[in-house]
Amino acid sequence: MTPPLSPLPAWNYSNTTRWCHRIGVFSLLLYMFAWVLSLDVSRSFEPLLMLVYLIALGSQPGRRYAFADPLWILLGLWLAAQLITLPAAIAMFPDWAEGQVNSMRGLTKVFMILPIAWVMAGSVRIALWTLSALLLGMVMGSLLTGETPTTLAHYIVDGRRPTLGFQNWQHAGVCAGVMLLAQACFAHRFLRASGQHKGWQKWLLRGVFALVALWALTAWMITMTRAAWLGMAVVVALALAGLLVALASGRLRDPALRRRLLWALLPSLVAVILVALVYGSQIADRLFAEQHVMAEVLSGNLANVPFSSIGFRIHAWHYALQLFAEHPWFGWGPKSHIPLLLQSTSPIENTTLGAIAQQYGLRHFHSSYVTLLVANGLAGVMIYLGVIAVIGRAAWQSWRRGDMPGDMMIFLALFFVFWAVVNGFESYIDYRTGVYVIGAIGGMAYTFSMRRRLTEQAGHAGYCH
Repeated sequence: MTPPLSPLPAWNYSNTTRWCHRIGVFSLLLYMFAWVLSLDVSRSFEPLLMLVYLIALGSQPGRRYAFADPLWILLGLWLAAQLITLPAAIAMFPDWAEGQVNSMRGLTKVFMILPIAWVMAGSVRIALWTLSALLLGMVMGSLLTGETPTTLAHYIVDGRRPTLGFQNWQHAGVCAGVMLLAQACFAHRFLRASGQHKGWQKWLLRGVFALVALWALTAWMITMTRAAWLGMAVVVALALAGLLVALASGRLRDPALRRRLLWALLPSLVAVILVALVYGSQIADRLFAEQHVMAEVLSGNLANVPFSSIGFRIHAWHYALQLFAEHPWFGWGPKSHIPLLLQSTSPIENTTLGAIAQQYGLRHFHSSYVTLLVANGLAGVMIYLGVIAVIGRAAWQSWRRGDMPGDMMIFLALFFVFWAVVNGFESYIDYRTGVYVIGAIGGMAYTFSMRRRLTEQAGHAGYCH
């Protein structure tokens, strides 16, 4: 039988690591909270988070083994691959040299999971604090830096899509979807925790929770991001399928558990009805606006696919596959997709893909997978898949050992599906949305495994508390 986690992480016993951890928690919460309000302020905490993590690793017992982490190995492979990709990319497109380096830095920030997971320290409380800081920061940033209420009302009436203070409306819609998913999975935990307060404090906390949920639902609707809608539809279908399987197998016999599920389903049903009543026609128009484009795509003749939101993606992805065939192993470079798109002569109706990209300011392939394949080739894709496999395996084992609570594992599983869907139709992973969302949730998935491994390594080093 696997022993439970120690009361305190082994690397948090000394004064040095204890202070590193305190500074890290403070920095992590501000880092997650401030990213929409002020990206520069938020980014200023990245080197501090990495510094306290490295100092802690260097001062802990068993420091010889501290860097024997699969993610450190993958980070080394990733940086080695960039030594091959970047020089060639800069030589091909010297005008985009700075962009190449900046984009590579953005893709590398997936490894911020390492310091974030260490700061979370295998603590459910700190992990949920971090997620809460991320979500509350989204709402506050949107309210303070997004459209004014008057402008927003005009946008809604005119059927225009607001950015809500995010990079664009697609990013706002996906962030709203993440928020809805988190609140649905952790609603019972929040209600139970808020119930420990008395009187007005309890109802204030629950009122804030309801207002955040209302904001998320509204943002998810009015940004009209079809990828976020599709991702949520897939997640809901999987969740309902899992619920039916659990019911059929007799795993939900506990009356208290059934009541909790009922309380979770009722608000969801009410939300669906409200969305259908208030915004149903706009959603239907958005969903079926490009039926004719899909018909041409399914016919298999790309020459007949017109320029549209979906049409551009189809032509861009077809062109990207041609580019991949030319540089399959290490790709063209992290920012090369911009000049490559602009110089494309692939025909679309009576113009070209490059001319459309120039005219409408379309500067990427609208798919994280396609963008990564063109940018870093099979080498980059395999390293990213390795990161996903390491973190997914760590989360699964943490849950099976009882280190990670069940509601957190459900959230992580559903988030993975949602994130996989939305990144098929937009590029998020190397933009700020991907950096912060992956950092917070990837850190949550990895922190329990990291805590157990570092504690065991300290024990093997002969350290006793």
